[in-house]
Amino acid sequence: MFAKPTSAPYICARCLTRQRRRPYSSQTSAPPPPPPPSGATKLSNRCLISLHGEEAPKFLQGLITNNVRPDSRAGFYAAFLTAPGKVLHDVFVYPTLGSTWHNDVNISDEQGFLVEADAFEAQALLKHMKKHKLRSKFKLRLLEQGELDVWSAWKEDERWTAHTQGSLDDRTLGLTDCRAPGMGRRLLLPPSSQQGVSSELEADEAPLSAYTIRRYMRGVPEGQHEIPRDDSLPMNCNIDIMGGIDFKKGCYLGQELTIRTHHTGVVRRRMLPVALYPQEEQPPDKLQYEPDMQLGQVESGTEIRRDDKRKRSTGKLIASVGNIGLGMCRLEQMSDLVVSGEGSSFTPDDRFVVQGQDGQEVGVKAFVPDWLRGRVRAPKMQKRVE
Repeated sequence: MFAKPTSAPYICARCLTRQRRRPYSSQTSAPPPPPPPSGATKLSNRCLISLHGEEAPKFLQGLITNNVRPDSRAGFYAAFLTAPGKVLHDVFVYPTLGSTWHNDVNISDEQGFLVEADAFEAQALLKHMKKHKLRSKFKLRLLEQGELDVWSAWKEDERWTAHTQGSLDDRTLGLTDCRAPGMGRRLLLPPSSQQGVSSELEADEAPLSAYTIRRYMRGVPEGQHEIPRDDSLPMNCNIDIMGGIDFKKGCYLGQELTIRTHHTGVVRRRMLPVALYPQEEQPPDKLQYEPDMQLGQVESGTEIRRDDKRKRSTGKLIASVGNIGLGMCRLEQMSDLVVSGEGSSFTPDDRFVVQGQDGQEVGVKAFVPDWLRGRVRAPKMQKRVE
C-alpha cells in the first residue's frame, strides 16, 4: 500500500536541488532486499518543470532529441544535449493539455508540458532552458514539493507497450516507460490522490532501491550520477535504442554530431548491466541480484580492467547496488557484440576486474540484455570495387 502522508518538515524543490547528491551505495550499508514482482515506488530523486504557453511546443522542439507533436497527448523519453552533442539531462516529457492538473493549474486551452528530470540538477536544467527562452511566449517554473509526485509502477505478469499510455484514466498524467521491457508505468500524482491508487494498480509501495535494481538489471541508466552532464554521447548511454531520439526530426541543439554518428559512426562503448562477484570464484552464468553475496567496497567510476598481466582498461563501473550495477563497456572487448569491421576480440574465457577500496580485486562480468542485443546495429559491410 502507499505510505500515508507524514509530518516531515517541508523542503521546497529549490532547496532540495542545492543539497549534495548522495546516491545509494551497496558498499556502505547492507544491500536492500530484491524488488517485488509487482510494486510502486515514489521517485523522490526526480522533479518536474512546467512549460505552459502557445510557443512551448516550438521551444521544446528546438532543444530536445525527440519529436514534440503539439496534437499528441502521449508522453515520451528524450534528452537535452550540448551544442557538441553531449548529454546534459535525460528527461521524460508529459503533455498536460486535457488533464485534471492542467485544468486546475493552467486554466487555459494553451498547450503545456511537464519535464521530469533529476531533482538534484533541476536548477541547472532550469537555467539552461531560461538561457534559450529569450522572448518565447510561455511560462516556465519549477514545481514545488507537494504539487505532483513522480511514481513508477510495474507488474511482472503484465506487459505494457508504447500504445498503452500508462495513466489510470484520460485525465491522469502518465506514460508507459518504454526504455526497456518491463519498466512499467510512470505516473504523476498529487499527494491527495496517492491513497486510492494502490487498489487500482494492485501493487504495494516499494523503496527507491527496488526501482534502481530493476533498472540496473535491464541496463537502463538515469540521472546525473549515472549520465554525467557533458561527458558522453547519447548513444553511449543507450538513449538512442531506448527510444529517446527521433532521427527524422528537424534541427535541435546538438543534432549535427548525433545524426552523423548515427549514420556514419561506430558506437564502441555502451552502458551494459554488470554482475560483481568474488574474484577467486567463477563468473556467474546469468545476471541475478544476490543481496547476501559478500563483496569488497568498490567506488563508482572505478576502471574495469582485463584480468591479465597487462591490466588494460576495458570500461568503467558507473554505479552498483549489491552485486549488480551498470558499466560503460567497450562492446567488442567485454561482449560478443560486433559493431565495427574489426570484429569482436571477446571470448567466453575472458575475465575482468575492478579494484576495491581495500586493494582487493572484484570480478566483473557484463551482460547484453535481449532487448538491447536486438537493437544494436551490425556494422555496414563495405563492398570492394574491383
